[in-house]
Amino acid sequence: MFNNDEGKREMAYVITRYAYRDTALEDFHSISIKMDMSFYKKIYNIVYAKLKKVSLLFKYIENYQADELKNKEDYEKLLDTIPEELKFKFMRFLSEVYELLQQYFEFGWAPAKIVDCDFNGKSLAKYVLSGRFIECCKNGSILDDKTMCYINKDIHNRIYTLLINGFFS
Repeated sequence: MFNNDEGKREMAYVITRYAYRDTALEDFHSISIKMDMSFYKKIYNIVYAKLKKVSLLFKYIENYQADELKNKEDYEKLLDTIPEELKFKFMRFLSEVYELLQQYFEFGWAPAKIVDCDFNGKSLAKYVLSGRFIECCKNGSILDDKTMCYINKDIHNRIYTLLINGFFS
């Protein structure tokens, strides 16, 4: 489902929204907070936890074909592939993925692009936030709409780059 280029682009959008954009970050954005390294640490912790969950669960849907899910039995077959202790987390994750996919088709963000993957043993969260986000934190930028758009594009590209390089598989 998400193992071709278009699927990876869709999933990059989903992960960007799930792990970064649709988090407590929005509360800070709504009040146009001044970004600093303390703010970086707060967002890092959120993104770290969310990307850890993505890393744990994405592999179960990466190669599954959505058009094969036609009835209750098909969903049960999919759930049979999930370890018992992860089934509830997986069902919630899958629900969020599909909700965000609907928004992808509705809102149509600009397609993600591959960027330099200078991963070098960093955590996924550190890599994702190591571009424009940390730049804005170091510069004391205000998290207004313009700054948010500037950062979102970079994070979206970084997540796509991680997907292309197999970091969630």
